[in-house]
Amino acid sequence: MRKLIFIFAAAILVALPHAAKADVITFDAPATAPNTGSGGPKQVDLDHHSAYTWRMGGVSLVGQNITSATLTFRNISNWDSNPNMLFIHLLDTARNGGIASFTDATGTPVPSSQIRDNFAGALFNSNPLVTAGTGNTFLTQQSFTMTPRDFVYTFTADQLQILSSYFMNGGDIAFGFDPDCHFWNNGITFTVNTCPNPVPEPATLVLLGSGLGGLYLRRRQQKRKAAALNN
Repeated sequence: MRKLIFIFAAAILVALPHAAKADVITFDAPATAPNTGSGGPKQVDLDHHSAYTWRMGGVSLVGQNITSATLTFRNISNWDSNPNMLFIHLLDTARNGGIASFTDATGTPVPSSQIRDNFAGALFNSNPLVTAGTGNTFLTQQSFTMTPRDFVYTFTADQLQILSSYFMNGGDIAFGFDPDCHFWNNGITFTVNTCPNPVPEPATLVLLGSGLGGLYLRRRQQKRKAAALNN
C-alpha cells in the first residue's frame, strides 16, 4: 500500500506544471548627453527646456508575478541652487521608443519660478509624446541640491499592480519625466523583480482527485476481505 502511494505521489509531481524561475529584469536608459557639468558618461539629459518619455518593451510576464520595482537615478544633482522639481510618471506606453522629448519651456535661462508638470492635467492632454487615453500614474516628485547623490524610487504595492497591468497591455511601459530645472546625472536604471506564479493544470487536479479516490476504495476493499477471512 505504501509503495502504491509513493508511486502515485511521484506521478502527481511529474504531472505538475513547471514553474517559471524568479527573474530580475533591468533596463538602462540610453545615454543622451555628453559628460558635461557634474554629469557622467552615461548621462540622460534632463533639461528644464524639455519634457521626456522613456519607453521600454519586449517583456512577457506569463507565469510571473512582479514582487518589487525600483527606478534609480545615479549621481543626480541640480545645476544651480534655485528652486527645482523633477516630476515622474508611469505611463502605459509612449509614442516613441527609447528616450524622446519636446520643448516645453522657453527662455535662457528658464525662469526658476516656471515649475509645472507636463504629464498632469490639461498639459498631459496636449503632450505630444503620448496619445489620447494613455494610462498615466503619478509616481513622485523630487527636488535636488547641487551635491550629486543616488535617488532610488521604490514602487508601492498599488503601483506594482498598475505596472503589471500596463505591461500586460501590449508588453511595454514608459516613464514620463518633466525636469524643472536642469539635472546632471550618470544614468537611469529601471529594475523589476519577479517570482513564479504557477497555476495547477485542470488535468492534474482531476488526476489527483481520481487517484486519491481509487486509493480510498482499494483500502476499503482490503478491509472487507480481511474481515471476511476472520469470520
